[in-house]
Amino acid sequence: MRPRVVDLRVDELDWEPLGPPGLYSRLLSRDEETGARTALQRMVPADGYTAPDTAHYHHTYEELLGVSGRFSFDGRNWVEAGAYLFHPPRTVHGFASTVPEESTFLSRVGRQLDFNFVPEPAQDDLYLAEGSLPPRAPVALEKDAALDGFAPSRFLGADVEARVLSVDPETGEGSAFVRLPAGWQSMTAALPHYLEIFAISGAIGVDGGAAAPGRAYFFYPAQDRINTLEAAEPTLAYVNFGGPVGL
Repeated sequence: MRPRVVDLRVDELDWEPLGPPGLYSRLLSRDEETGARTALQRMVPADGYTAPDTAHYHHTYEELLGVSGRFSFDGRNWVEAGAYLFHPPRTVHGFASTVPEESTFLSRVGRQLDFNFVPEPAQDDLYLAEGSLPPRAPVALEKDAALDGFAPSRFLGADVEARVLSVDPETGEGSAFVRLPAGWQSMTAALPHYLEIFAISGAIGVDGGAAAPGRAYFFYPAQDRINTLEAAEPTLAYVNFGGPVGL
């Protein structure tokens, strides 16, 4: 099980090299048993990074949120700040990957990541290498589409605006952008499933403490106590949840 993480100051973490030249990571949380993890990753062409030149798939889901820069898996659709991708297990992608500039993205995977290369893909758009389409289907949203469509909602018992990005209709597991208005305060003590929050901008205070601006990360395992969280200013959060949260 992943450990509880509260108010991790993401920008204060060191960038750790991942192996390939020019690829770095800031690990935010990890399940030591399964390998499931969330990490901020950075690709730097000036340091020698080159994108994979062969399409591939993984046997776990892969979920990406663009944070800075720009890159593409197919040479047509660009992952920039705010863009969102969800690849269910066995989704073939990376048909014409390109990273023209330094870029960062938030990466989530459901277990240790494996690479299965497809030298001759059946098509040049997302498709499953094998099996039937899962309930939580592939999603590819460029930034304008991902950041459009916010609607009034409630999150952790208080009013917000939310934009659901992807959700499993059977389990309720999914992801969303949530806009927390200044003064928003959580009123939910615990959830029966995990909750993950990545504050992209703004400032979130914890249990009445002063809110520090900048990117912050939270992970609450199922049934774990959720701190009293408060938005000191308008805050945009990327939220991942293991079951229904009312959005």
